Amino acid sequence: MTANTGRRLAIVAVFVTIGLLAAGAVAGVSGLSEMGQPSGDEVLDQTEQRYDVAETITGTATVTVMNDSASKTATVEYAAAEPNKTWAAVTSETRSYEMGTNGTVVWAVGENRSYARELTAESVAMNDSTDPVPEENVTATLRGTSEVNGESTYVLDLEPTNESIDAPNTTLWVDTEDYRVHKMTTDDGTNRTELTVEETNFNVSIDDSQFAPPADRVAVTTVETYDTYDAAQSATDMDLPEYENGTFEEARYISRPESTAVVQQYDADSENVTVLSATGALRYLEDVENGTAVQVNGQNATAIERDDRAVVYWTEDAVTTGVVVEGTTDEAVAAAEEL
Repeated sequence: MTANTGRRLAIVAVFVTIGLLAAGAVAGVSGLSEMGQPSGDEVLDQTEQRYDVAETITGTATVTVMNDSASKTATVEYAAAEPNKTWAAVTSETRSYEMGTNGTVVWAVGENRSYARELTAESVAMNDSTDPVPEENVTATLRGTSEVNGESTYVLDLEPTNESIDAPNTTLWVDTEDYRVHKMTTDDGTNRTELTVEETNFNVSIDDSQFAPPADRVAVTTVETYDTYDAAQSATDMDLPEYENGTFEEARYISRPESTAVVQQYDADSENVTVLSATGALRYLEDVENGTAVQVNGQNATAIERDDRAVVYWTEDAVTTGVVVEGTTDEAVAAAEEL
């Protein structure tokens, strides 16, 4: 296993649940001093090596986020395995959800919503070679030693080497014997986050099903990108409209079990025009508010104008067509009449 994948495995397993800059602290430096107490960077080196040799990691952590007016706590169970497999389940008093990836599909399942998407080869390759935080951006200072749940730990203060980076104050507690992480806190001046690792297991057997999207609850979304209108049209049974007053840039074909959509992007005199064609879209449009009835070439349509953008859409033969412009409703209608 490479050093980069080892760092990522440790980062995902221990830190991904709260997304802290301290993840980058697992960095490669020189070995422990032969005499006396080690430096903060030397402790972090040993921490990296502890996680770097692990092919799998599982564990449980308690995360508490608090400020002057409120405090919320959640329990996080997590697992990670080579290559590029992660899973986490988050449970609190008010909600629970799972998320993960098996290296080809990234997914999340909540009480009211689920999501899954296939990863492209490019995104997998990028994830395989990029650390979330460059190691040279974090330094560590050894504050001393302390006990966490009866275990002796080194207490490290972490901070970015670049003083212009506005990072929260971060402290890490690392076991003095085997260098596993026991605790981490951050304080950004408003919110304080405390993560306590209740259990960590290295090199245990994990079935691949742990990282796969639950087939009975999560439907996989696929996305394909096309560089020409003809290629996009060949990918779907829908008759795609073409915007004649703009230059075609790209199209994305989005497929879900219950619907499909093609999103075309055009450049019209340095203005973006988006043309959408979709099946199964009506159920998402039933609750649209503040729509205005308009006509597009004699076709009844609905227009919505928000935040300097306008969209006009209509449905015919179970296919919904929409046009989005950076402008007014009149401009959206005018663009739609050019299809």
